[in-house]
Amino acid sequence: MKKIKYLLSLLLLALLFPQGDVAEQPTFSDFQISSERYLNDEKGNIMMYVNVWGHVGSPGHHLVYEGIDLATLMSVVGGPNKGANMKKVRVFREIPEEDGTLVYYLDFENFVSSGDRSEFIRIKPNDTIIIPEKISNYILTQVGTLNTFLSLFNLYFQLTN
Repeated sequence: MKKIKYLLSLLLLALLFPQGDVAEQPTFSDFQISSERYLNDEKGNIMMYVNVWGHVGSPGHHLVYEGIDLATLMSVVGGPNKGANMKKVRVFREIPEEDGTLVYYLDFENFVSSGDRSEFIRIKPNDTIIIPEKISNYILTQVGTLNTFLSLFNLYFQLTN
């Protein structure tokens, strides 16, 4: 009887003071928002990070001034490489706009030919800007690889005959 009371006491204590709490898994939306949206430099200027991918001089994660426009951002990353498709520039937002817009499709060719900045959108923190390569440029850059394979096939057939 004494053992039963002892076991019931242990069971009651185990229920009152569990050994390990079950941790709830955090839930995330479709995208993970970074912890830093704006930063200040040593002079007090407001800075932000943006991502530039694709066919530009220096793709990557860049720290830029808040309020930068697309032309200046392209200058920061070294400008578009020869063969960049400036008609199909895409901007992906980290956080959707009030109307739900997450992706912008821009024709940067108009700015390149006329200097008109009226179609620019505001760059926001953690935006990802993608500058694609033209298909024709990709094919032309791959001609050397194709030429190498054809030369190897030619050499093989010459040696086997």
